[in-house]
Amino acid sequence: MKNTSALILITLLTLLTGCGNKSKSEINKDEQSNTSPNTSRDNTKEEEEMVNAICLWPKVGLRDKPGRKNAKYLTTIYFGETVEFLNQKKQAEDSKEYIKIKLSDGTEGWAYEYLFSIGGKLGVVKKPFEIYKRPDIMTFEGKKLNPMDMVVLSETTQKDWFNVVGFKKEKKGWIQNMDNLLMDDNTIKMGILYRRALDETETKKYDLLENIVNNPNFKNNELIRYVTEALYEDSQMDFDSLYEKFENLPSNKLGITAVASNVRSEPKIDSDNVVFQIKQGSICNIVAQSESLEEINDNTDRWYKINYEGKEGWVFGYNTTKRRN
Repeated sequence: MKNTSALILITLLTLLTGCGNKSKSEINKDEQSNTSPNTSRDNTKEEEEMVNAICLWPKVGLRDKPGRKNAKYLTTIYFGETVEFLNQKKQAEDSKEYIKIKLSDGTEGWAYEYLFSIGGKLGVVKKPFEIYKRPDIMTFEGKKLNPMDMVVLSETTQKDWFNVVGFKKEKKGWIQNMDNLLMDDNTIKMGILYRRALDETETKKYDLLENIVNNPNFKNNELIRYVTEALYEDSQMDFDSLYEKFENLPSNKLGITAVASNVRSEPKIDSDNVVFQIKQGSICNIVAQSESLEEINDNTDRWYKINYEGKEGWVFGYNTTKRRN
């Protein structure tokens, strides 16, 4: 009897111990299931909600609430700028749809949705090719994308077709492949600067284009020639004609060797000090020169004050016959 009672007691203790261990194990499993999987799902959800929006207009105002009425202006967003779409849309009193976005510096606000492309990546066109109304070769309407056009390549695809939308949505539709698009960071930055320059006044446009051409980071880019053409247009002379024109110039004169050069009110680079442009082949009288040398875009030279047809200003020597070797 005693042996039977002892056996029953041992059995009960074993069962209780096993249940306790099992309960603890289950608790640990529950804790794990309540942390890691949920955390992973939360992170995935957050990543999925991170959607970019790309500005397609030259300048867009960011405001503290949807619409313009009683809305406070916060800042300006420029063409090509990529912002974070915060997955909120509202219709304002003007019946337009507005989206809430976050800028790279953390500023949040509202902007008119139509002026953006939500999702996608920027690309720069490197050679002319056709754009179709729909992903069907029968929908070609004669529209083409040209070199230096910038488009947003949408995530929307259909077989071998890709959806694109361009500057101000003037060109949008479908292309058959991406071979004629460049999407590397260097080309995108150059393309954005180029597009922004074209929307400025003539004086500022040439100043900005000149900065692109002289920027050492873009010198080897395969599309830089299009920027050069926009800056110089049809003014370039052939080398033999240029050499003949500048041969035997007196020391008090200089010739402009750059295809186009900005003449400035002061001997320094400033976006607001361009007084006029002067074309290649022009011969100017030298009025004065700077005492010290200056380095601009890896080129070291003096500034020269010139008089050309009664107008005066400063040109950088590197763009003239006074260029240092």
